[in-house]
Amino acid sequence: MDDVLVRPRPRARFPAANLALFLATLATTGWAGLLFSPAAADVRTIGELLGRVRDAPAVLLEGLPFALSLVGILFTHEMGHYLLARRARVDTTLPYFIPVPFGVGTLGAVIRMRSPIPSRRALLDIGASGPLAGLLVALPLLVWGLAHSEVQAVSAASSPVSPFGMLLSWLSGRPSPEGTGEVIHFGHSLLTLAAQRLVVGPLAPGTDVVMHPVAVAASLGLLVTALNLVPAGQLDGGHVLYALFGRRRAHVLARVTSAGLLLAGVFGSWSWLIWWFLTRFVVGLGHPAALEEEPLGPGRRAIAILSLLLFFATFVPVPISF
Repeated sequence: MDDVLVRPRPRARFPAANLALFLATLATTGWAGLLFSPAAADVRTIGELLGRVRDAPAVLLEGLPFALSLVGILFTHEMGHYLLARRARVDTTLPYFIPVPFGVGTLGAVIRMRSPIPSRRALLDIGASGPLAGLLVALPLLVWGLAHSEVQAVSAASSPVSPFGMLLSWLSGRPSPEGTGEVIHFGHSLLTLAAQRLVVGPLAPGTDVVMHPVAVAASLGLLVTALNLVPAGQLDGGHVLYALFGRRRAHVLARVTSAGLLLAGVFGSWSWLIWWFLTRFVVGLGHPAALEEEPLGPGRRAIAILSLLLFFATFVPVPISF
């Protein structure tokens, strides 16, 4: 009788790197959240804030609402991808968070798919699940955060936020503002503008909403949704585009999207110019083929259209100004 060689299944490794990056991201976003908290409202320098933390370490806890909200949105987004990828039998890693010691404390999170996508239907499920799952967490947090925010008199943004704006300032002879300014203005998407109008109501001239840290985190989470849903390449929106239109037409539409991002960067905000460069030259506009090219059914087609509409609803023409 012939012997049958059974190859043992590899043992699952403890995800030490994933856990370490997750904890590091909690720490960096916690520090960023502290900068948005009331504890830093009257602090002029980082040195002053460090001195306050040294005198009262419990002050660090004020960064937790921002950190837990933002990391919670990112975690839900990535786990949406992970669970639907596993359901489609796609070999996928757990999320890798990207901590940074500046800005909002993170550059997001990624998962890596290590096997081909079996079909366009599976591609849609994996691509759309992350943004839609994150939305279910971000929207309630945004509403709660806006309900706990304050309306105050705030100076208007004055710094040019695009190359075209800088050119107009130079041609008109207006001096460019020095520094970055003392007030950060977060731009609105159609979704955040509607939520603010619903929760806070109309604003008087010269006033703005000074957002609670949870509202800031939710707004950033929705901006991450827009960044991921850009319909190009292997971004979530690129997956949706491929699933809906097929590989050839998706590539043509991705080029149109790339041109739109370039225009948004030149005339709207430097932020989109950076994202145009990353998607065009780092991520790329191409997409690997799915193993099966069957079209979507009516239900999945509706989800794909909803996902693309969500991109337009969360797109922020000018994410940040000063």
